Amino acid sequence: MNARPRPLLGSLLGLLLGIVVVALLWQLGVAPPDRLILFGVLALTVLVVTVILTQRVALVRKRFVVIMVLCGLMAGVAVAGIPDVVAGGSLTDGCSASGTSSLDSKTPDQTSLADPFDVTRTDTVVWTGESQGVFTDWNGALGIDVGGFPIKIWSSSSANEDKERSNAGSEDVAAYLEDIEGSTGITLAGTYHVYGSLDAAEGGCDMSAYVRVEGAGAFAGALNIALWIALAVLLITILIMALVVRRSITNAVAAGGATTVVTGDPGHPGPAPLAPTDPRDAAPREQTKGEDPNYGETTETRSRGDILSDSDTPGSSSATDTDDASESDDGDRAPEGDDRPKG
Repeated sequence: MNARPRPLLGSLLGLLLGIVVVALLWQLGVAPPDRLILFGVLALTVLVVTVILTQRVALVRKRFVVIMVLCGLMAGVAVAGIPDVVAGGSLTDGCSASGTSSLDSKTPDQTSLADPFDVTRTDTVVWTGESQGVFTDWNGALGIDVGGFPIKIWSSSSANEDKERSNAGSEDVAAYLEDIEGSTGITLAGTYHVYGSLDAAEGGCDMSAYVRVEGAGAFAGALNIALWIALAVLLITILIMALVVRRSITNAVAAGGATTVVTGDPGHPGPAPLAPTDPRDAAPREQTKGEDPNYGETTETRSRGDILSDSDTPGSSSATDTDDASESDDGDRAPEGDDRPKG
């Protein structure tokens, strides 16, 4: 049985978990989905869940490194959004604007992530705007910032034939929310990073502000309920898959031994560990002069049929062997005459 780390599944579940967390922070009024918040949370959740569902990096090193590089890129994008968060709201020089609700009264440059402009869902916001110069044939737009990308939600234009430099009015928050919720079925609340622009041949004005729409409750509305359910399902899925990965690794170690090392792709384990070698099977090593005191001495060659006794050493002959060899030679030789001297 092979170990089954799942870094790709971990990165996917981490991405989904990050999106749900950012949406909850947004709807609960904690933080808008700015570049810092969105990409920072995504980088963190992808990294953590990938590590949880990998557990043994050596088994899937290449895939793990690729995912970590992607996390690093998302973290870099998040860091690039820090100046926008620190700067807070802004307004072009030569232009002025303000808004008043039942809860708050601020100019755009007075708002920040920690101190947004607060309104209720049934509020009426009274606003004023003024410029030092006259703008004719201007085009205006209003939208929200999501992850550093502007999403336009309103636009208008005017010839300004009366050469007016200021304007004022009031807006019904409930009417706007009703239009959006009627077309999407989503109950909107939370903190928004709002941007606005007015462009004309004579110049223009740009502004950004943080606006928080008071929510009805953490579990109020279909969107909030769906997000909480999605969060619970994702956490349970991650926990189950972490146990599955851990069990596969434990079973693989138990089946292959504690010293078994699996590398590369989990479907292609590395070589099995070598069995211990019997020292008696090893080939004899040639002795060198420094190891053998008798190195270099000439020894007699023993016949093929000789049998060594326990006390014999290879390359030498005993007296008994010499006598046996002499008797054997005498017995096999045919008598040719008496060569003994006569006496």
